[in-house]
Formats: sequence, structure tokens, C-alpha cells
Amino acid sequence: MIETKLSKTLLIAIVVAVLAVPIAFGQERGQYIPGFRGLNPAEQPHDGFTYLNFFYWYPTSTLKDRNGDKLNTDFDLNLVADLNLFAYTPKQKFLGATYSALVVVPVMNAAVTLPRFASDLSSGASFGDLYIEPISLGWAFKKGKIRAAYGFMPPSGARRVTSDYLGHEVSFGGTYHPDKHGLWQISAHSVWEFHQTKRHEDVQVGNNVTFEYGVGKTFVKNKGAQILQFGVVGNTQLQLTKDSGTDVVPFNVGVKDRVFAVGPEFDLILPKNKVNLFVRVEPEFGARSRTQGVTVMVGAGKTF
Repeated sequence: MIETKLSKTLLIAIVVAVLAVPIAFGQERGQYIPGFRGLNPAEQPHDGFTYLNFFYWYPTSTLKDRNGDKLNTDFDLNLVADLNLFAYTPKQKFLGATYSALVVVPVMNAAVTLPRFASDLSSGASFGDLYIEPISLGWAFKKGKIRAAYGFMPPSGARRVTSDYLGHEVSFGGTYHPDKHGLWQISAHSVWEFHQTKRHEDVQVGNNVTFEYGVGKTFVKNKGAQILQFGVVGNTQLQLTKDSGTDVVPFNVGVKDRVFAVGPEFDLILPKNKVNLFVRVEPEFGARSRTQGVTVMVGAGKTF
């Protein structure tokens, strides 16, 4: 079956993490990148060592208030990250599941331009907080897959790009193939974030949940030499608890942020070379108490 070939060759980013840079006007964000999982949230890397390079770009000039109205403030934000993911998947099964573990090392750059105040602020390229996922378990079934994982992000990056707090992330995801040959797929994924107090401020960023979903179709070319995937993906990120502490800025006091996004995804899988390439673009809408922009993701991975 095509689904079996895909499960053995698809190299998916298992990251649950990375960009928690406090951006314009003191806005606080969770640590998970909404939309990171895409079409294949339940896939595990192929047996062996996997390296994935993941480019992330988030441009925006829109900041929404607690009612969802655009603030009359001129600014431009460009958040860029190059994520280096290192994963290991042994051949042995654990509890009937494929086990994997990974570490993500991000290099980040955040630039904010405030024309009204004639200022141009840039963090410069710096190492961001590490993301460590010691356990990820994936189970395969006749009509799909499910995955569960735990990871954490210690405040280990440079001061100007660190979230400055320890975060814990628990994720669950699944893919269902409704057709006989496993060419169509319906996916869903959730990430639950639990945040501790910042090291240098009396601020505890509210806990978050991110829901991701997608529908896609797989096309097999040249007798399986190339596998293509096209689909539509979306996400919803909701803040579950309010920011707390004496240092919470007025913009964040008493509110919970949210955002929605939807857009296309394209994947190219080369089974013989154990290589996967993907592009994902998700414009945001319905934001409250946060920026509203576009998430652009481009990645390439290989198993050795």
C-alpha cells in the first residue's frame, strides 16, 4: 500500500517548538509555532539518524487588540528562524510503537520597524532556546496512525531571543486514510503548553493549546520514485490562561490571545534517497491581543 511506503520514507519535522520572542509592544507568545505539523502530524522519522533544516518566516504589519480590531500603530515585524533538527529512531519497538527522540537548535533573527517613532530594532542572528523531545511514540494501524509526545524548552538561548521561561509541551496527533489505497488523508493534531515563570521578570505567560488540521491527497509518480502530496492545512492557537505577575504589560493584562490560519501545503518525497521536501504557507485571521501575519515554512530533511 502507498501508505506503508509513505510511512517508511517520509521525513517530517517532529519539532513542537521554537519561537517565543517577545515582539512589538510587549506582546507575549507561547513557544510552539502554530501550523508546524502540517499534513503529516503522526509520522515518525525513518529508522536511523535524521537531519532536517527548517526555514521559518513570519512577516506582519498588523497588531490586533483584545476585541480583534487593528491598532492604529505603524510597525513592521520580520521574524526569521533557521531550525536544525537532529532526530534518532531505533529499529526496536516500544509498547508496539515506533520510538524517536530529537533536539532542535534554532538560529533566529527578529526585526521590528516603528516608522512613527523613527526606530528600527533588530535582535541580530542568535541561537534561540533549545527544544528537547526525549519521547515520541507512533502507532500504525490499517487506516491510519496516531502519535503522542512530550518535550520541553529550557531558556537556553541568547537573552534577546529567549522566551526566558521553561515550557513543557504535550502533543497528540493522528492521520486517517478514508480510501482503500491510503492516498487521501485527514489529519488532526494538538499541542498543550504549560509555562513556568520567567527568570528575569515576574511574568508567567498563560498556557496555550494549538489545534492543527489538514486534508490532502498523495500522488505516486515513476513507479514510486517520487511521491507528491498536495493539501490544505490550518491551525487554531488559543491562550487558555491569562498572563500573570506584577510585570505583565498593560497590553496583556486580563486578556487571552488567539489566532486562526489556513493555507496550502506541498510535499515531495524521494523514497530511494530518503529525502523529504515541503513548503507550507498559512495566512492568519481572526487574531486578538496579538499580531496577525503570514507563516511561511520551507523544509528539507534526510535520514542517514
